[in-house]
Amino acid sequence: MMIRRSWFALVFLLLAPGARADDTDGLAGLLLRFFAPTNPVILRAAPDPFNHAAHFGSQPNAQATLTELNRGIATQLSTFPLGSSSAGFTYTFDGALGVFNRSTDTFGPIFAERPITAGKRKLSFGINYTKANYDRFEGQSLSNGDLHLFLTHQDTDGDHSNLNPWFEGDIIDADLFVDLQNETSVLYANYGVTDHFDLGVAVPYQRLDLTARIHGTIQHLATQPDPFVVHAFPNGTDESDFLESGSAEGIGDMVIRGKYNFLRGDSLGLAAAVDWRLPTGKEEDLLGSGAHQVKMYLVGALPGKHFSPRASAGYTLSSGGSSFTGELPDELAYSAGFDAALHRRVTLTADFLGRTLLDANRVVTEPQTFRYVFRTDPAVKETSRLTPVAEQGNLGVYLGSAGLKINPVGRLLLVGNVLFAIGSSGLQDKVIPTFGIDYSF
Repeated sequence: MMIRRSWFALVFLLLAPGARADDTDGLAGLLLRFFAPTNPVILRAAPDPFNHAAHFGSQPNAQATLTELNRGIATQLSTFPLGSSSAGFTYTFDGALGVFNRSTDTFGPIFAERPITAGKRKLSFGINYTKANYDRFEGQSLSNGDLHLFLTHQDTDGDHSNLNPWFEGDIIDADLFVDLQNETSVLYANYGVTDHFDLGVAVPYQRLDLTARIHGTIQHLATQPDPFVVHAFPNGTDESDFLESGSAEGIGDMVIRGKYNFLRGDSLGLAAAVDWRLPTGKEEDLLGSGAHQVKMYLVGALPGKHFSPRASAGYTLSSGGSSFTGELPDELAYSAGFDAALHRRVTLTADFLGRTLLDANRVVTEPQTFRYVFRTDPAVKETSRLTPVAEQGNLGVYLGSAGLKINPVGRLLLVGNVLFAIGSSGLQDKVIPTFGIDYSF
């Protein structure tokens, strides 16, 4: 009874309002503050007649790219896998003897699912802790400034070009550096309503720290031949840094789960499952998506006392979103893996976890051409730069999962796991460690 009271008290604390981000606009708007009309790039004005406070203020293309990057980060953070609802200890009732017997010697997956259910009136709960330091997005390094934005000069004479006056041909190369860290503690519980039907819940509590820096470099395409310094940052040089940072913590999007094990044979086990992800996290702080998501999937496994391969496939329906994520895309979800009993108290579990976000907003790199002229030479010249642009298409996000579940005493399980990125799509961290505990009644 005391343990159950502690469980409800902890849930109440997690559902309490979380701390707001450092900025009043929320953490989800941090990247969008770069180059916004209210936060323009101001260059210096000098006494020289050719020097002026240049018009690199509001940059629609740069803002559009940052918006799509922000949407990708917000969407994938808020829909990250929370872990398995499968109980570590599973039982079947022996009617002849009137007792419960363990149905398998393995303790089950950590981030995937298996079809077998916990057993009637069997309760398990636990907590997992995951820490990620995301360092890549769509194959581009976030920490090394691989994403290059380019700011063009305002069309001061309204001729729909950057050729006249000549100084409009200069551009600013803006290299984006992002440090994004996410700590997630997931409190979960699973209850066997019947021998074949489980209900579960997962409640994430997150802390996010986001620091973004843009290193700007003036590219004097059109003004380099001139003896006059036409464009310069307030520090008097061609280079300057712009910095935004913030943090947020609080409840994320919680998940309610149901699983029905409709086939429990000697050679095959099958279950149908539903995960309902609720928009309980603050989307303005990157803690939630602002959308309802319902994942319906089928789980199959080849039963075995000491070794059990498994696979799952399903579809996620999304409804809604936020101004930061946009309309969330539907998803295909699939996994394959196995459990192996290395010892009666140790289980090795490994899985491939795949998601395909359908018609998702993506950021890809394409060449962009800039045209310019010199003041003393009206011939049009061109240069090309690789720039990130927004497009729409399917996005495959793939993870590998490998870990151990150790039973030191009673029905207590200690969990250790690593998630590792496969491929280069989406928001990624090379290795994400997970630690947890699980207890069954």
